[in-house]
Amino acid sequence: MKTINTLLFDLDGTLIDSNDIIIASYAHAYRTHLPDLVMPRETIIDNIGPTLETIFSRYAPDVAMVERLIASYRAHYTAHEATYHTLYPDVHIVLEQLKRDGYNLAIVTSKYRDAAMPSFTHYELDRYFDVFISLDDVTYSKPDKEPVLKALEQFDHVTGAIMIGDNPTDVQAGKNAGILAAGVGWSIKGAAALEAVGADVIFRDMNHLYHTLTLWNKEVTPEHEKET
Repeated sequence: MKTINTLLFDLDGTLIDSNDIIIASYAHAYRTHLPDLVMPRETIIDNIGPTLETIFSRYAPDVAMVERLIASYRAHYTAHEATYHTLYPDVHIVLEQLKRDGYNLAIVTSKYRDAAMPSFTHYELDRYFDVFISLDDVTYSKPDKEPVLKALEQFDHVTGAIMIGDNPTDVQAGKNAGILAAGVGWSIKGAAALEAVGADVIFRDMNHLYHTLTLWNKEVTPEHEKET
């Protein structure tokens, strides 16, 4: 394994706990436009990860309905976002350490930029990340490899990289791009869902993430470069 110097993070459900507003926004859209559709909370959770277009196309009878569902979802999300999300524990502390240690840091999200930016900048996460890949930047979203490769292309020097996320599509995107892929133990879908698609590691929390990466990099540092 090469020294890992590049970390690609999903945003929602990985750094920002936005699960409640996402679930509520899906439920609002379905109630508004498909009132006869039975959509249990567990099904909504299972569907989280792919793009809104992908999810709504599973249930809408036509493209016009997909567009109406997306519009209702986004309106509800925007109206209630500020009171429904929070950072996961120790996100700032660990990102500060990673930035200090010289890691390349990128966000790879399946949201459009204008939908992702409000919470991203609200928590001042923009001070840590030099690269931000959104749905606007790619033709194919995760689990396709394109968003991951697009992020990696933005850095001048990548020795080894890992994609980190809360959703099976995050893990699959990393694996499809030929890099390491990690799941987060706080995923609303549970660690088993991430292990099932081949996650190389499940990070229990942000501190476990930091210490694991530090250990891995120490193990692959040539003997003559190690501190004596």
